[in-house]
Amino acid sequence: QHHKVSLKRKHEQSDFFKAIRKTMNKGSDNDCTSCESLNEKLKQKNVEIEILQNDLAKIESSLQETKRKYKEMKLKYKEKKRQMKEENKEVQGEMVKFGLKTIPAAKLALCRTDYSKYVGDLLDICFGRETLSESVLKCSKSRTSKTNVLDEGTINDIMAHVMEKFQPVSIGMVRAAIRQKLNTCHKSKQRNGM
Repeated sequence: QHHKVSLKRKHEQSDFFKAIRKTMNKGSDNDCTSCESLNEKLKQKNVEIEILQNDLAKIESSLQETKRKYKEMKLKYKEKKRQMKEENKEVQGEMVKFGLKTIPAAKLALCRTDYSKYVGDLLDICFGRETLSESVLKCSKSRTSKTNVLDEGTINDIMAHVMEKFQPVSIGMVRAAIRQKLNTCHKSKQRNGM
């Protein structure tokens, strides 16, 4: 009896293992196909990774080049700034003659670039705003004896300097700029009750 039970169990186990093998064999074809598909995808990903790595290497190389150029530009800027400081030190002591007056070259260098504003800045440097507010370009009969006339030599030098610097500005344009500056100073004096 015991022998029969043992044989029966062996047959059952054998059938069970056969069934498992059958099931495994059925899925093997699908498994191979899946593996091939995964391998193909993996190859594609590896190619993409390689492309990205190459791009990254190019970007890093470009970044290093940009940093190098930036350092060069920074050094050039510092050197230029140092040179300008040295030049300014030299210029600060220099004087420029306008008629009977002499003015610091450094102040002249700070005058604005528009010709009419440049004229105004020069008049401020040569005469001062208070003198300008009490002065005229030319004396006329209607003016009182208290009114000052600006030094003709200084005015002529200013006009010559401005016409040379701002060609083709005419003498009439420079005179108009001087009158405009004087009018502004006169009005400012009236407003402030000087």
